[in-house]
Amino acid sequence: MKSITINWKTSAAGAVSLLTGVAGLIQLLSSGAPLAQIISSPAAAEIITGVGLIFAKDGNVTGGTVVQPSA
Repeated sequence: MKSITINWKTSAAGAVSLLTGVAGLIQLLSSGAPLAQIISSPAAAEIITGVGLIFAKDGNVTGGTVVQPSA
């Protein structure tokens, strides 16, 4: 299985977005917000964005398998 963290910049942006979303979600849950507000909150969008960025293809890949150059 290939590593999902090949491009550190994309993975770092995804991790920051994911952590920010989880923090916002915890804040909403602790304040007793209704479920409809939690689902439509920016925190939910940040979590989805973070997961998408972590699993995203690298920018230099157009299709197939491309070996990443060594730094």
